[in-house]
Amino acid sequence: MGNIRNKLLEMTKWKYFNEFYAAIFMFIALFSWRFNDIVGMSILIAISTIILIFLDDFNFILPPAIYLLFTINKGFANNEIPITIIIIASVFVLILLFFIIKNIKQNGFKFKKMKSFYGLLGLAIMNIIPIFWADNIDAENSVFYFLFFANFAYLILYLLIINGLKSVNFKLLAASMSYLAILLTCECIYMVYDLKDTVDSIFDLWYYMGWGLCNEAGIMISFSIPFIFYLMYDSKKILPLILQSLKVALALVGVLLTTSRGSYLCAFGMTFILAIALIFITKIRKQYLIYLGALIVIFVVAFLALNKYTFPLVEKAINSVFANGLDNNGRTEIWELGIEQFILNPRNIILGPGMCCVMQIRTTAFGEQLTPLVFHSTLIQTLAMGGIFGILMLILHLFQKYKTTIKLGLPIILTVGIGFLCVDLYGLIDNTYHMYYYMIPLVITLAVIDNYLYNKETNNVTIQ
Repeated sequence: MGNIRNKLLEMTKWKYFNEFYAAIFMFIALFSWRFNDIVGMSILIAISTIILIFLDDFNFILPPAIYLLFTINKGFANNEIPITIIIIASVFVLILLFFIIKNIKQNGFKFKKMKSFYGLLGLAIMNIIPIFWADNIDAENSVFYFLFFANFAYLILYLLIINGLKSVNFKLLAASMSYLAILLTCECIYMVYDLKDTVDSIFDLWYYMGWGLCNEAGIMISFSIPFIFYLMYDSKKILPLILQSLKVALALVGVLLTTSRGSYLCAFGMTFILAIALIFITKIRKQYLIYLGALIVIFVVAFLALNKYTFPLVEKAINSVFANGLDNNGRTEIWELGIEQFILNPRNIILGPGMCCVMQIRTTAFGEQLTPLVFHSTLIQTLAMGGIFGILMLILHLFQKYKTTIKLGLPIILTVGIGFLCVDLYGLIDNTYHMYYYMIPLVITLAVIDNYLYNKETNNVTIQ
């Protein structure tokens, strides 16, 4: 086994390893989402197990860990427990736990690595406490009690990943997140192609992808884009930078297909800011400026030259997506409901009414169902889940997240840090924090950057 391990580790030194490795798992996840999510999830877990047996380092299971959720293609009814998915997830956790216990026995428990621990613990506690007075969940819908333990599950995932990381490879995380954008773009392309004949304009589409809604795909593509810019920063020649920028272009196509106004503003605004920020950190500034200038000129010339097509397309997109101006699509009423629950009594003000404080019959992928109302705002959602205590825990978490990011150096601050900030601002008007599709990649990201900072402080390592 030692010889095999050495050969595999030698392969990881190949300069294109991160890209090739993440892309393989992305394609497995994409085909799994398209054809059979259960089989696909099982394959990802089986491969992860084999990798851990030979390499014993969680760095190398980052891609499957991130993509696993996004292979779910059918979803499940709100009043049903997804037994198969829970079993698969539990098996994955047990496998991770086995290797973590082995790692701790060999190297000890390093609590100092866990820079994000107290914030995530606070969010878990604030999520659980209101379960003691959740009185509007009947026996038929007892599955909703699982929601009170969601943030605790994210904390467990964080602890599993950070305690299993040995080497420092931020670039593998960045590559994995960059291909998450491609994965979700491909899923959006398929859904739009499949549904294009059901509407007059594809910008009128609103679709469910199994693991989430199209606007949630927009959020996650937006979250992934800054990692592509980090890979652009790391490019030492113009060709790799251009190839990475093609990922950004494809990701923006995916965002367009989500027909989510919030994602449009977040992703395109963020891309503009990141493109400017890259000027100050790129290793090939002169070539990048020439490339950026050429892109702008080509885009403007092509846009004007093809005005018979481009002008109507832009007008159609604006009319379809912004038909009602900049209205908040009913969010004001939802926010008011959340605030009403928050101020209902002193207990709610201090500790919150809980995750399921408002239950409504709403239209889902499975038709009209009773479902907990999500308040489309990190601030209102946190108030409704944990009151003032919850807000304080969120502030603690954000403080730890940004404190760690700032310590990682200017390239990460001006790429991933800007991404964190833009998505957190977007979260004021849409679902980010406390949502599983966002929290799982987030806590994996936090585990990696916390591990890197710990190694930087103790061993003076640089990002590999």
